[in-house]
Amino acid sequence: MNDLTDIKNDIDNLESTVKVFSLLSREHKLEFLEKLKTIRTESAGKFLTAVYPLENDKKVQKVIKTLLFRLKTVGIKMPEPQIQGEPVLKKIEEVREHRGLMSNYDADGTRLAVVALEAKRNAYILIHSILHFSKGIIELASAPVDREGLKEVFGEYRKDSLNPFVVVEVSPRYASFLIEEASACSGKYAEEVKEFKVFSSRLGGEVQKPGDIYGLEVPDTTHALPFERIMANDIFQPFALSWDTLEDDRKEFGGTGGSSIVLPPYMVAEKRQAFLAALLDRDALRSQIPLIKRLMEDYAYIFHSLGEPGAFKGLVEMLRDPQGPSKVLSFLVQKAFEETEDRESGLIVNPYEQVRP
Repeated sequence: MNDLTDIKNDIDNLESTVKVFSLLSREHKLEFLEKLKTIRTESAGKFLTAVYPLENDKKVQKVIKTLLFRLKTVGIKMPEPQIQGEPVLKKIEEVREHRGLMSNYDADGTRLAVVALEAKRNAYILIHSILHFSKGIIELASAPVDREGLKEVFGEYRKDSLNPFVVVEVSPRYASFLIEEASACSGKYAEEVKEFKVFSSRLGGEVQKPGDIYGLEVPDTTHALPFERIMANDIFQPFALSWDTLEDDRKEFGGTGGSSIVLPPYMVAEKRQAFLAALLDRDALRSQIPLIKRLMEDYAYIFHSLGEPGAFKGLVEMLRDPQGPSKVLSFLVQKAFEETEDRESGLIVNPYEQVRP
């Protein structure tokens, strides 16, 4: 390629010349392009157009662009250089930050689910919801917030939660799933949730649906806690199961064995167990078993987020037992019979109020 004739001939053999050019050093490429300045043909234009997207050296790129411009100014027609394969100037894909929160249930049977979506850099949409155990979603609101504001509000959610009411950070996709699930249950906020799902469907996270909770990892040495220890955990303490005939059933359960004939304790226990078995077979309570299963799945996720692998593993094993949810239901019914009327009302705090427009 030392004289113009050779250069012209090489350019006409486009594929071969492009391959040879790509193997040259930076200095030889610049030398070759310097000699190409006097060649003003369509072949030269095709060559320059072909090598430009393959070149990574900015100085060589600049010279190629200058030569292409000169050819255009003298009327040589050629296609615009097309970037093939990986672009020389890569488009930087901005990684968005999304966050989610979930709580356990309070004494009113309500809990929080919060999602923060980063709409653009340093600009978030904060979605706050209150969900009821059996009624579904009862409140949904949103507000714009910047990064510092989000950090502050999330800190308040976590700081102001009063034990045994806990708020944990979870997969943003799972927090959004809770909102969608509750909306489907209540039929409320359908349009808002429909719009919300356009964004939430793109959210990632290890846990996106209840089935993913079962696959969360714990150390191999983890021992599953027994049922009684799990149910004695503080996060179960606020929740109280309720049904329409609760008060009448509580009185009947408490009065079992309370006739004029004094029955021995074992007979009283037998009568109460028989009453409880009949009660659990009613539709009003059997219909709550799917809700109990979902409660157990969510609480297993909370245990995992709190760093309590034994409780998490115990709940997952219970969930894999076909009778597990029924066992929990029986426990919660008996607990409801023992509850007093002076239960503290809901414990949910609402830092969202700080950013509501």
